[in-house]
Amino acid sequence: MLKASFLLNKSMIEKHVINQHYYIILIYKAFYLPKFKNVNESVIKIFNNIIKHYC
Repeated sequence: MLKASFLLNKSMIEKHVINQHYYIILIYKAFYLPKFKNVNESVIKIFNNIIKHYC
């Protein structure tokens, strides 16, 4: 689910990062399997924070 959410939303980052290399590592650690909606919302929130602070 994390990989699918990343691939679905990576265009958010690609719009702001031009001619630069970047590495993004996403690690999920919990005792339960979340719903895709929750994972996707978290990835979008992380990407927005990256854009806000580093682009």
